[in-house]
Amino acid sequence: MTQYNFQLDARYSPAEAPTFGKFNLTLTNISNRTIRPARLAWSALTRIPKGASISGATLLSRFGNFHEVALPGATELGPGESHLITVHSLSHAPKHRLDGPKSACLTLANGSTQRVLTGDLALDGPDSGELRIWPAGAVTQPLAMLPWPRELEITAWREDCPILVPAPDTNAKNLAALAHVSALSRRLFPERPIPFRLDGTGVPITFVHEIRAPDAYTLDFSPNGITLTSSTPSGRDYGLTALAQILHGCQTDGSRFSFPAEGRINDIPRFSWRGSHLDVSRHFWTREEVMRFLDILAWHRMNILQWHLTDDEGWRLEIPSLPQLTQTGAVRGPAHVLPGQHNDIWRSRGGYYSTADVRRIVSHAASLNIDVVPEIDVPGHATAALAALPHLRDPDETTDSYRSIQGYPNNALNPALPQTYAFLETVLTETAALFPSRWLHVGGDEVDHRSWLSSPRAIELMESEGLSGTMELQAHLMRRVQKMLRSLGKTLTGWDEVSEGGGIEPFDTLLVAWQKPAVIRRLIQAGYDVIASPGQAYYMDMVQASGWMEPGASWAGVSTPESCYAYLPDEGLTASEMPSLKGIQAGIWCEHIHDRALFNHMVFPRLSAVAETAWSPQSTKDWNRFAALARHMPQL
Repeated sequence: MTQYNFQLDARYSPAEAPTFGKFNLTLTNISNRTIRPARLAWSALTRIPKGASISGATLLSRFGNFHEVALPGATELGPGESHLITVHSLSHAPKHRLDGPKSACLTLANGSTQRVLTGDLALDGPDSGELRIWPAGAVTQPLAMLPWPRELEITAWREDCPILVPAPDTNAKNLAALAHVSALSRRLFPERPIPFRLDGTGVPITFVHEIRAPDAYTLDFSPNGITLTSSTPSGRDYGLTALAQILHGCQTDGSRFSFPAEGRINDIPRFSWRGSHLDVSRHFWTREEVMRFLDILAWHRMNILQWHLTDDEGWRLEIPSLPQLTQTGAVRGPAHVLPGQHNDIWRSRGGYYSTADVRRIVSHAASLNIDVVPEIDVPGHATAALAALPHLRDPDETTDSYRSIQGYPNNALNPALPQTYAFLETVLTETAALFPSRWLHVGGDEVDHRSWLSSPRAIELMESEGLSGTMELQAHLMRRVQKMLRSLGKTLTGWDEVSEGGGIEPFDTLLVAWQKPAVIRRLIQAGYDVIASPGQAYYMDMVQASGWMEPGASWAGVSTPESCYAYLPDEGLTASEMPSLKGIQAGIWCEHIHDRALFNHMVFPRLSAVAETAWSPQSTKDWNRFAALARHMPQL
């Protein structure tokens, strides 16, 4: 158990722009001896802006969310004594309890460092907001199935939970599929019986191959058994997963759910892209955790993982030709090039996926009918890469001439440098070789509008190519990246800003619309294929209620489970525009989500809501039924 000598408590006093109020940070000695602290560091998404007034300390540095201040030279705290630091101006108005310091550490006068216990940010004044509401829900049919099927007609229900077995003469491939779904169920629910036995007697499942849409399946229930009709392995597996879900509900809540005795389920997904994004840069999730998350996606019949492998806070993918990327760019904390961020500034924190890890994860995903789309975020969000490979900077560019919205100085790869393209060629080639996916996501988001404008080489490029400003420079880079990817047999995928500054060729390009719902139609009208992932509805790091105590961010507002479920990704699209909306995707960003408990609270049930919207027709959706069923879905 960690023994703490200090606790840091933070309070927020609101005010209007431009100051946005103040922080009162109280550092208390909770040890039984007198200690002389010299410097205090903390990480907070609410940052100290340039020129802010601070009392009780002097600001030494701010890098991203990392802040370090010097305490007055004579500071000495006896047992139970406190020191007050007041920050009189903030970068923005915090709105929830996780917007204050997430972690802190103290450097003592003797040079040693200590971890500091941090509490939640408190609010001076009333909290008029609410906490998340997740009703018990109600079902009108006793079927435990999520996403809900397209067509359902059950005329009779069994009084027991049956044993399901293959029909005689079932071939080896279908026997393996039964075992495969049983293994998935056992991994997710180790305390429950597996859904399918391969020996003995029970309700037989007969497999029928019939030409139909790739992911479609039909389940026919009769007194003689169950017939599963499909034309592809994915359709067959989705049908078996549906059977396993139905049986799981019957076994775990027999008073509410039953198993069909007669009737039909005829099912096909609404969208071909049913995805979730996962950020592993801000918080590194282990290989085993990523593989369990893939299991959860499979149970929801989702088929895409956009794997956010690089960002300012960490480079998580091994590139054998560039070992510095993981030697330097995958670790942060004291004595490292990258200072600590978020919840772990007091220690060294690292992690990356070796090529062997990636192959295992990709293979596991493929066995679950999930396509892993790697994301290498460029040209912005590149602090980790630039820390590892400083030759990628223009040496004549003014230091700290721009900062990203997250507070990272000069964090974008320079489109005017030849070494930028040599770097991208290497990284994209080695990434493409690891991932069989048709798509490779290259970011393109949140490049500050002042980026590169103090770089002499970028200015020369703008003059020679007739470019104007940051976004046209980014578009110039992205057009070259698109050519690289096409030569590798890959389709460029990016965030919606890829369309700005003149954009890139829409043909064979897929953009993820995240900034707001209106972007979806704008991109489609510009000729792009689009994935809908607006932060206002589908970002799992957004708070689920307005109350101060609700964990999460709120730059896109509040996304309650009900509003997430009710959101219409195709709202306002014409019939001719609909084919360009390829699917929808949840966004799991991990500035706030740094352990399984927070993950489960913030991601569920909204991930299940995205899964049902991606699969089920709008006409079949029912909030009360969903609220009841989502409680039975697996969590991390």
